[in-house]
Amino acid sequence: MDDKQLLTAVAEILWPDLRELTCRELGHPPGHVCLPVSDRADLSNLVDTLSGWYGEPLAGADRLPPLPLSGQVDWRYAWPFSNRWVAFGRTGQGRDARPALLIALRGTPAPEELPAETSWLERLVAVTGWTARTRFDVDWAAVEARLGTPLPCDYKALVETFGHGMFDGFHCVFMPDELVKTTELAARLGQAHWEPHPPFPAPGGLVPWMGNEHEQSFHWITEGPDPDRWPVYLSGDGPEAGDRFDCTATEYLYRHLTDPQHPIRMPVDFRAHWFMDCSANMALDAAMR
Repeated sequence: MDDKQLLTAVAEILWPDLRELTCRELGHPPGHVCLPVSDRADLSNLVDTLSGWYGEPLAGADRLPPLPLSGQVDWRYAWPFSNRWVAFGRTGQGRDARPALLIALRGTPAPEELPAETSWLERLVAVTGWTARTRFDVDWAAVEARLGTPLPCDYKALVETFGHGMFDGFHCVFMPDELVKTTELAARLGQAHWEPHPPFPAPGGLVPWMGNEHEQSFHWITEGPDPDRWPVYLSGDGPEAGDRFDCTATEYLYRHLTDPQHPIRMPVDFRAHWFMDCSANMALDAAMR
């Protein structure tokens, strides 16, 4: 198959995520599918396209997950999507080297399997299977000075742990510069006539910290001097009041992803959760500014 057919096959096997993965290659174990890569394939374009669809791949021995055929294939990259991995590598050496691409089952712990004492951030890391490249470094003093208020400690830890990306390809936690700019923009635009809460820096004003693909906005209500006690407030794009949740941002995000009884339902019931790393896009945006 050509490059376009190969990428189409990847997308069709990944979603819906209910199909059994059975490889047709003789002697291969269950739980994966090998896809044929043409010797004429543009491998650089193939990797770039997969990265555009599924985020920055995991790479390197310290980040790559256990994958099928590891004794036969030198795996270079792996992208998570729901309960599957997309993996790219090479077999053989020299003139005998051939590209290899497979889709394999991906395991993450179920929420109910986590110990009760696990923190909300640790829960997010566990259920997404996230392995950080490096800790995301932020000058929080400068961010808070420009914003005019301290920020919740759990938000800082969330940003430093995950960096820029999307949870389940849907929720995007604002990075500090985006949080500041969005807050400043809301202050300039003023309060919508139906909205019960003004934008920050008005007393009890809203500071946005996350958005999603459905144009919902997630804020803190800046009640009181302790940001770690600020409640979460969800607003949509229509003329109605939002929903208040008395919890931290990290607890809210974890519960929204994992609780089937959550009052705000996720649009898709994925079989597993993941974090789509968009750090390359952030670096590109910064270079273009």
